[in-house]
Amino acid sequence: MNPRGTGSHSGFVPTPARPRGPARKRVLLALHYYDYRHHAGAARYAAEHGWILEDAHAQDRLLPPAWNGDGIISFHGSSPEFLEWVKTARVPIVDIGEYDEFSTLPRVKTDPNKIARLAVEHFAQRGYKSVAFTWEIDSPVSRRRGAAMRQAADALGLAYRNFPLKALGELKTIDGALPVGLLAVHDALAVRALSVLEDADIPVPEQAAVLGIDNFEYRCIPAQTPLSSIDPDQERVGYEAAALLDKLMTGGAPPSGPVLVPPRGIIERDSTRMLAVDDVEVARALRFIIAGYTGPIQLGDVADATGLSLRRLQTRFKASLGRTILQEINTRRVKHAQGILAATNHKIRTVAAEAGFGSAVKMIRVFKQYVGTSPKRYRRLVRKGEQENTRA
Repeated sequence: MNPRGTGSHSGFVPTPARPRGPARKRVLLALHYYDYRHHAGAARYAAEHGWILEDAHAQDRLLPPAWNGDGIISFHGSSPEFLEWVKTARVPIVDIGEYDEFSTLPRVKTDPNKIARLAVEHFAQRGYKSVAFTWEIDSPVSRRRGAAMRQAADALGLAYRNFPLKALGELKTIDGALPVGLLAVHDALAVRALSVLEDADIPVPEQAAVLGIDNFEYRCIPAQTPLSSIDPDQERVGYEAAALLDKLMTGGAPPSGPVLVPPRGIIERDSTRMLAVDDVEVARALRFIIAGYTGPIQLGDVADATGLSLRRLQTRFKASLGRTILQEINTRRVKHAQGILAATNHKIRTVAAEAGFGSAVKMIRVFKQYVGTSPKRYRRLVRKGEQENTRA
């Protein structure tokens, strides 16, 4: 029988002995604000480069009583205590906070201009002519993000408004302010904005499409309306901070300004899953369709969701969107079916059920009408195109 740790059946895989060489760098995480993604990014770089990452106090947002090492990744925020402590360590420091005004330390942070541009483009693509930014505490972060959004809105010719959280209800009193694409300074405030809008009888997303920043899933998903959010790529912020610190610890010069990390994209949920529609009842109808087109909804069901007669809703729907209710439902079902056909080998009757058509016969008829070919031929064409792209 093999001794423990030496055979393949022991369940234990020994760690190879680390070769002799220079002493491993010891790096401290000193975080006044803790985000597990910063931690993960720094830890990934540390693992790749053989550092000892000292993070025992990071999650508690505390400073160690004493420390002696090679470098610090800091998030001092607006805390004088944290800032003074890291400065007295007399080692290279990289800060990952947004608080440029509190120190001149080398810094890696999210890119406020690209975040704002992503938000405004998201709203503009959905037909919004009016956008707004909301905040509660007048901080450097809120001022910087609000200014970036104003600049992005001006570049696209959209009306821009800046509203503190408590004043959001006033949007209802301003001519032309609704429907609005609303960006909050961060997710936590966006969740609170949902409640303020509800209290003001401004429906989300029918009249206010709400977008947060940070994509904290534990906040976004259980919100009263699941919250769309910009993922600013905080893990990359932590990784790039570690990379910059590595450069400084080996004698490199600090950059002339902050290293800016672009956002990864928007994670869309119900709070922005809407086109800009001035007519509230039409917007409600559209929301009902978006939520239920894969099920057996009928035209009467859509009208019932708005409180209007079907005839009146049909007229207003066509006037607002330039298409009928049935065309809207069929278009969404066809697009859904196209995605399934391209990505799977599901049988046509299965695709028909998943896309809301009910029967394969109905799906084939509607699909040919909207796409110009049958579902089977569409799948063959998509697969052939993918193969040609792969060969190219």
